[in-house]
Amino acid sequence: MHMTLAAVVTRLDFIAGYDQAPLKKVWTMTATHPAPQSWAVPGSIKKKLAACYLSSVRRFCDRQIGARCGQRRFDRVVVVAALGRQTGIATGAILQHDLLRRLGIDTELIDAAGSLRNPFLRAPHRPGTAYIVHAGGPETATLLAAVISEAADAYRIAYWAWELPDPPLEWAGCERHIDEIWTPSNFAKRSLAKLFTCPIHVVPHVVVPQPMRMRDMRGPFTVLAMADSRSSLSRKNPEAALLAFDAAFGSSSNARLLLKLHGRPTEIQKFQSSRKQLLQKSNTQVIHGYLDSASMYDLYRETDVFLSMHRAEGFGLPMLEAMAHGIPVVATGWSGNMDFMNSDNSRAVHYKLVPVGDEAGVYSGSRWAEPDIADAANALRQLYCDEARYRHMALMAHRQVLAATSRFPFSGPAAGETSERPGTSALGPAMAALSAHPSVNPPRERHFGLGSQE
Repeated sequence: MHMTLAAVVTRLDFIAGYDQAPLKKVWTMTATHPAPQSWAVPGSIKKKLAACYLSSVRRFCDRQIGARCGQRRFDRVVVVAALGRQTGIATGAILQHDLLRRLGIDTELIDAAGSLRNPFLRAPHRPGTAYIVHAGGPETATLLAAVISEAADAYRIAYWAWELPDPPLEWAGCERHIDEIWTPSNFAKRSLAKLFTCPIHVVPHVVVPQPMRMRDMRGPFTVLAMADSRSSLSRKNPEAALLAFDAAFGSSSNARLLLKLHGRPTEIQKFQSSRKQLLQKSNTQVIHGYLDSASMYDLYRETDVFLSMHRAEGFGLPMLEAMAHGIPVVATGWSGNMDFMNSDNSRAVHYKLVPVGDEAGVYSGSRWAEPDIADAANALRQLYCDEARYRHMALMAHRQVLAATSRFPFSGPAAGETSERPGTSALGPAMAALSAHPSVNPPRERHFGLGSQE
């Protein structure tokens, strides 16, 4: 991992303004290292520096916000996220921004990625009455700092997802600058509610349905799986996808696996070396790196089944995106994806719960699912062999997305109109009309390739 010297100095300078003790510790550790323009900071030092930086930003937000709290109004909403990082969190922010605009709510989208490295960055924008920050808990204050002058007197919401049944204890206190939490699934809400006492609302992602695709019987049966190492390869579990495909089809030319890998090069290389034999099979193709929206759209259009052997998901956006094209999903039957998966529209893979074991060290101290590879292989073979079953599941998957309605915990822009009952819209019927003519290709208004690459 590399960090420019300017970025290190900027962070240290900011930390110094709020707490000299961590600055002295970090500076002592870094003083013995040379300081070229591109400085490879050791991982342990980088973690300590990041922790000090985030802590200082939280104290900065404490001073700027104090006890101020805006009225709960949604006349104008500002969605804030680190869009430049090209993650599933960023995609969720884009989805929410676009949906709010389709519902007629004045909404602006802010890319605050720069604030993760530069605490003095401020994002110019027209002030909102409500700010929704899409981030992990510890990064929330840092992104909020980019809009702090305007957000200090507004209503502040954190949009957080979490993938395990037990909450991240290190997030304790991250809610002190926000008024309520939104999260994409009931699974994530149950976990976060164990740690936070502020209101928590389930606000699921809504994706735009695409024209219903049809399976091409002349070509190989194409299975798509994907993983981003930044989301933990242990959690995304592409190894199990390789094994399930191999158990289902071996080296048959009648089927092929497309494995989309993205993330940190060293982690990707390590994974590829560990499964070199399976990855070199003639019916397996590895797709590396980031794909833009149009490329992701094309990738979905040549996919017959989406396979996710995840050990845990806060929501599972790529699965829902696949269903938007009428692609059957075979996925671990546990965690956030079970909010939109059922026995008609997808095939849930059997699993057993086991203690978390994450090589990347992102997740620990809880349980997650170990999917049954033999059961997944059987599900793939059934969809390959039973054309009627395949068609029915594809149709039900597409209908799941067509029928989706927005769910926001308010029924109008004014605070006095809020309700615990989620608001809904006529978005579903409108989407149905859009996809009623498969021969018509709708505008590719962000097919959200960012989220699809996790």
